[in-house]
Amino acid sequence: MDQLRIDVDFPSPDAASQVGLLHKEIVGKAMIYKLSEAVEEGDGANFVKVLKQQCEENKLRLSDVFDKVTLAGHSLLHVAADMGQKSIVQVLCDLFPLLLIRRNVRGDTPLHVAARSKKYETVKLILSQYATKKSTYDEMKDKKIARETNECGNTPLHEAVYSGDVDVVKEIFDQDKAVAYCLNKSKRSPLCLAVVNGNEQILELLLQIPLPADQPLSQCRRSSPLHTAVQHKKKVMIQAIIEIRPELVYLRDEDGNTPLHYAADIGYVDEFRILLKKSLQNKLDQTALERNKKGRLPVHLACKRGCVEMVKEFFEPGSGWPINPYVLLNQKGQNILHIAAKNGRDNVVEYLLGNCNTDDLHINQKDYDGNTSLHLASKNLFPQVIKLITEDNRTDLNLTNEDGLTAGDISKTFKHPMLRRRELDFFHEVIKKSWSPCKSHVAFSTPTTA
Repeated sequence: MDQLRIDVDFPSPDAASQVGLLHKEIVGKAMIYKLSEAVEEGDGANFVKVLKQQCEENKLRLSDVFDKVTLAGHSLLHVAADMGQKSIVQVLCDLFPLLLIRRNVRGDTPLHVAARSKKYETVKLILSQYATKKSTYDEMKDKKIARETNECGNTPLHEAVYSGDVDVVKEIFDQDKAVAYCLNKSKRSPLCLAVVNGNEQILELLLQIPLPADQPLSQCRRSSPLHTAVQHKKKVMIQAIIEIRPELVYLRDEDGNTPLHYAADIGYVDEFRILLKKSLQNKLDQTALERNKKGRLPVHLACKRGCVEMVKEFFEPGSGWPINPYVLLNQKGQNILHIAAKNGRDNVVEYLLGNCNTDDLHINQKDYDGNTSLHLASKNLFPQVIKLITEDNRTDLNLTNEDGLTAGDISKTFKHPMLRRRELDFFHEVIKKSWSPCKSHVAFSTPTTA
């Protein structure tokens, strides 16, 4: 194609590479209708003809024409990229390459727009043109077009993953694979977005690149696709990630939680089993025995959330679990029965009391404040839990905490201003039945109504 014989006066670098036009900056820059119409027609030769006519008729320099934008702040290259008009994109890149880094009001470059619009051939052309022309212009030399972010912090790869076009994703990914771990302002990487969107093909493509070699696993936590897959209960995604990148099983989030912690916290039983099995396969590095920053193990979270099916995984024969769960205390010195009791998880309490691995030592064990599980159930007003524990003949009702109080003492003096009268009466009725004088292991009187 013949080059236009027009003197080109390039604008300043600041005008070309601004971080996104403000709406007030659009005033007086309205795009010439005939040019946008020529872009829509998609004929490169005709576009050049119209461009020359408009420059002559309106006495505009070429740079003035390219400075004009739509109400959305789109340059001519944005418009051409959005419509997938390859021949126009080629002309614009030849005439005014700095349009490649021009931004609209959302901070989008033309590559963002093409990726969002699923224009594979246009994406490919823009990347090619940028690679060819970037060394010629100081404004482009230090930029990596695939890493440019818009106002949401999205790279073009983020936008491509959002759109779900595998070809577009692959083209941008091949240009700069490390972008797969770049975080947007919502702290999501393109890899995590692929998980959320449920696109297996894109996920497998992006998993080809390992975690950044210059960063330990702990520093990659926010871009972990496995945590995201567990959080969103994407079973197929979880299995794909474990198969392709098994090292992600050991990755922690900012609070020290592994994917196994996540599964326990949301009660995701099936994938909890898969992750637990994966952990137990490696006797030297068991994530099931790793605490988060609050000192909690996955089994602690399972008890706290009342997921008895998960708790069973640590007791059932053949589970491969190497340690008695009762020796795994939290930072307050509480065992798993303490945790279940203080959170009112009567289903877990009932299972633990009926399990052959639970003895009177575990039932009557004190935490660092001297509280047994019965003390904690009484403090937190969980009558069903109190009933289960007091009806167990192994329970010692005479034990006192560091304040010198038995569980019965706590219930007698307990007052809760927010508790409705009917609920309080029900609570004391349960206490009365649970601690009736006919029980041989009861050593105190029935509590009075507070």
